[in-house]
Amino acid sequence: MRESEERYQHLVHMLPDGLIVFLEGDIVFANHAMLNMLGISKFDNIIGFPINKFIHPEYLERFPAMINYLICEANPSTFTYYELLRLDQQAIEVEMRAVAVKFDGKNAVQLIVHDITKQKRMEASLHEKDYLYKSLMENVVAGVFVGQNNKIVYTNPYLAEMYGYTVEEIYAMSTSDLVAQDEINRHESEILHGMAIGLNQFPLKCRGIKKDGSIIYLEGNGTIIMFNGQLSLLGTIQDVTPKREKENLLRENAKLYQKIIKFVPEPIIMSDQGIVLYANKLALQALGFESEAKVIGKSVLDFIHSNHHASALEKMHNIMTTDDPTPFEERVLIRQDGQLLDVEVSSIRINNYLGKDVMLSVIRDLTDHKRSEEVLIRSEKLSAIGQLAAGVAHEIRNPLTALKGFTQLLSSKYPENQHYFSIMANEIDRITLIVNEFMTLAKPHFTNFRNEPLEPILRSVLSLLETQAILINVELKVCFDQTRPLIFCNVDQLKQVFLNIIKNALEAMTYGGEVVVTVASLEDGFVHIRIKDGGSGIPEELIKKIGEPFLTTKEKGTGLGIMISNRIIEAHKGTLQISSVMNEGTVVEIMLPFQEQLPASLG
Repeated sequence: MRESEERYQHLVHMLPDGLIVFLEGDIVFANHAMLNMLGISKFDNIIGFPINKFIHPEYLERFPAMINYLICEANPSTFTYYELLRLDQQAIEVEMRAVAVKFDGKNAVQLIVHDITKQKRMEASLHEKDYLYKSLMENVVAGVFVGQNNKIVYTNPYLAEMYGYTVEEIYAMSTSDLVAQDEINRHESEILHGMAIGLNQFPLKCRGIKKDGSIIYLEGNGTIIMFNGQLSLLGTIQDVTPKREKENLLRENAKLYQKIIKFVPEPIIMSDQGIVLYANKLALQALGFESEAKVIGKSVLDFIHSNHHASALEKMHNIMTTDDPTPFEERVLIRQDGQLLDVEVSSIRINNYLGKDVMLSVIRDLTDHKRSEEVLIRSEKLSAIGQLAAGVAHEIRNPLTALKGFTQLLSSKYPENQHYFSIMANEIDRITLIVNEFMTLAKPHFTNFRNEPLEPILRSVLSLLETQAILINVELKVCFDQTRPLIFCNVDQLKQVFLNIIKNALEAMTYGGEVVVTVASLEDGFVHIRIKDGGSGIPEELIKKIGEPFLTTKEKGTGLGIMISNRIIEAHKGTLQISSVMNEGTVVEIMLPFQEQLPASLG
């Protein structure tokens, strides 16, 4: 019996709920859970104390009636809500069940007490969170919905208002009434694919159908959730129709800008913070690109020498702070092939291009302008030299004649000094040659023009120089195409040009080699004569100055040969261009207009 009682007491003390027995209003037994619930550490602090000490004052008056009701209740498992007081006078909420028992042979009451304080707090917290979530969902400035089986099972008022419906009307509709079925199918396919690869969030972009039949553009995000035991789509969306319309307007404005710029007869580039957004066809040609795609996205600094990057960045910053265009300023750009391009540039800020402020730059190619300036300067030099030559040559010729005669006389009188007289005679001949070239500049005699076949003129010059070429181990090669062009020309002057240029080519071939002359008629009405040697070449810094008087790479040259040749070719309405690569050779290209072509049988 004692073991059974001890076992019973052990089980009672192990109960998670509190258990207390009171007899005639005083507590005669309590388990450990009850002590913990009331904040009591010793049984001495509860046994023998009145039960009313631990009843909340608000419930004290009705306590006896409640106990009697529970004892008489047919269902002994009935609980009632109550509040007790802990030893520290803090209130705790409990559910109690009362049972009539015998204690020491007397009628007593056993209370089974379940602490629901935490539960109540949790319920209050859950209720508070539910209220908070509901408030958030119903007041958030975005459409929120839960879609399930082609139905909207939850929507907040914002989404219903977005569509022009009430919440109740939305619940009664199918999702295909709100979004086109093909877009629903597309999103379903994307979501299923995303779920298969482990995604749980998905972008939403679709066109909505409002109650009045109009279309709105929607964007947002969705995620897969479990709702009422089924997979559902929780989504938030916004009406981006105004944004879409603004983007369309900006896009149309951008297209209008591009159409205008496309037909402006100047190279134009648009950039944003130094990055190219657009370049018209002329700009692409100027920079050496074939397609716009190869320029878009590049930095404008890619086309500017690194030494000028800092000043270019400062200039771009200044442009974006004003609405005034900059004056045209000369710049040097770098083409795709690495060549330098002389240009002048003016820039201005353009507002609201695709929603941002950008810089528009107008580029003017100065190549032809600078070439024209060079031609004008050369022409002025030729004119000045010609006027000078007219006077100087006349004044020098007569003294030269006297000097030459007396030198010959003295040479015969003093035969023992022939060496000195030979030097004097050679130098007098050199002066005479220079004077004669001066006379050519002064009075070039551009008369007696007539139609002549080009081939015999060129071949006669080649035959004159063939012996010299053989002596210095140079091979002269000539190649004519099938045409036989007639040139309106002065034969003697053209021969002088070809003689000067081919002779220069031969003299450049120090170690032998070959000089190649090719002739071809072009479709634009010009004949192209190309003379290429394999000499040491001309330094780059001298190429641009070739043709200036007394500029020569020869030890005894005068520099007048190319100047005279240039003047003769210009008089024949043609052009003469010189290009050279060091250690590879020099190429002279002459373009002359032809009148007609001889039949091949007569060439």
